[in-house]
Amino acid sequence: MEDMKGINKMNSNSINRYKGELEDEWYTPVDIVFKMLKEFPPNKGDKIICPFDTESSNFVKVLKNRGYNVIYGITDFMEKNYEFDYLITNPPFSKKDNIIDRCVEIGKPSVLILPVEALGG
Repeated sequence: MEDMKGINKMNSNSINRYKGELEDEWYTPVDIVFKMLKEFPPNKGDKIICPFDTESSNFVKVLKNRGYNVIYGITDFMEKNYEFDYLITNPPFSKKDNIIDRCVEIGKPSVLILPVEALGG
């Protein structure tokens, strides 16, 4: 297991919200965060956004601990363009289709934790 020093006993309580309209809360355990970053690693120096995450998100904690510039808690991601190199997040599942479309439109590397049903549209 990777070194967790400085992460202060991460828990799986990362809360993801979409503009406060709904509270689609699904928790991403830290072991899944490590696995996602191993399979889809950002490049050193990348500016990373976690638009639907808070500062208590395991994605945010791990990425910051690794020295990445992480922007999180973005409430207007669907409407506003942001400068970034890499997106990784656990978005609200109720908005998944719109979020997938937005990521495709932006054309940047994006890693989304989604239910398997998302593969069917």
